[in-house]
Formats: sequence, structure tokens, C-alpha cells
Amino acid sequence: MKNLAIAYVTCDKYEHVWEEWHDAFIEHWRDWDIPVYWCGESKLAIDDDFKQIFHKPVEVKHWTTKLRTQIEQIPEENIFIWLDDMPQQFNISKEFNALYDFFLKNDADALRIMGRASRAWYDEVGQIVDKPIHRLAKRSPYLVSYSPNIYKKKFLLEILQYDESPWASELNGSLRFWRPRRKIYTYHIDGWYINRVIQ
Repeated sequence: MKNLAIAYVTCDKYEHVWEEWHDAFIEHWRDWDIPVYWCGESKLAIDDDFKQIFHKPVEVKHWTTKLRTQIEQIPEENIFIWLDDMPQQFNISKEFNALYDFFLKNDADALRIMGRASRAWYDEVGQIVDKPIHRLAKRSPYLVSYSPNIYKKKFLLEILQYDESPWASELNGSLRFWRPRRKIYTYHIDGWYINRVIQ
């Protein structure tokens, strides 16, 4: 896919979730022509085909600074953020291809592909593969989210300019981007990934 990369975001202490995520990726995603960047720390990526971007281990309160440094090294203009503890459960290629086309045609800042219900506020703006796609309201909670998202790299780097934990970045970042209104969309595919750390 043109100008799109996957950034798999992890840290050394979450090594226990890598194998499950990777096995699911191989089963459901592997044939896609999208480069994968392993945004980890000091340990080697689980797959030689992934492009490794090392970073020294950091405290969680500096998570955004680490990720920003890594995202700056990715040449593609659009980034699909994928956290380490969210293994895929089934193939979503049909929806994903259509969603990326929508992302490009609408010059979106972000497009969140949810796997469960959201507390965000949104308005329906159309249909993709017979399901509604929504635009987040201007003052919605969770304008910023690190669940699987297609991000415009420029917008993602704006979000990551503050030195924060991922949770603080989601909460504080959502408040920062109330004005001006950003083009942030959301689409729901029930159960397409699960969150292993939460469970």
C-alpha cells in the first residue's frame, strides 16, 4: 500500500506477548505488502523481515519521547500504530483496504479501527463494507488513542511532542486537540483484536 507502514510498538518487558502477536500476524496479515517497523528497545525483533528501530529502555512516563524518536525514522507518510499486546483474531483485509482508501481520499488525520465499543462521541459520515464509519466529535473524549490507528505521520508527531506515558498522552492529548477540529474517524470491527494485558 502506498506510503503506509506498520509500527509495532513494544518494550523489552512485554516480550511474553510477542510470540502470540507474531503468530496471529503471520496467519492473518503476512501477505500484505506493508513494511513493518519493530519499535522496541534493546531486544531483537522476533522476525528478521521486520525493520528494527532500537531505543534504550525508558520509564513509562517517557513512552511518547521514545516512540517519537522511532516514528521520526520511518520514511512513510502514514503509520498504522499497533501495540504489542493486541493480537489479531481474524483477517480484516477487505475492510482495511477500503478504510485506507477512505483515509487517503478524505485527507484524514487518524482512523481508528476499533475492536470493541468506544466511549468516544461521533457522527456517522458514511458506510464502508456495509458498516458505518464515524467522525469523532470536536470535544470527544479519546480523540487521541493508541489502539490500532492509521495516523498521518505529521499528526502523530504532533501528538508525541509531549513527554508522557501512553495513558496521559491519550487523556491530555485529547484536550489539546479540541481546537482546531481534526479529521479523526473511527470504524468498528467487533473482536478483530484482543487486549492481552487488560485481560
